[in-house]
Amino acid sequence: MSKRGYDDIHDMFKVDPDTILHVETIAEMVGMTQETVRSWCRTGKLASYQFGKKYIVTGADFMEFMKLHRVKPNWLQTAEGV
Repeated sequence: MSKRGYDDIHDMFKVDPDTILHVETIAEMVGMTQETVRSWCRTGKLASYQFGKKYIVTGADFMEFMKLHRVKPNWLQTAEGV
């Protein structure tokens, strides 16, 4: 599993690029609500595929989103005083 190009995101956000992630999983990983993640998908901020009312995101698209937005885990932000 190659994760080259994603060295600048926190390890907890590194997933297999070919994995399929659901809104619930992403929300839990980033510490946001499911509705926030759905909003990112609806607006195109987070690349996704829609099946009916459900969104799925590839691991590669998720990591790219995290890289572009420089997201850090909540506990790390608190520790750094961000």
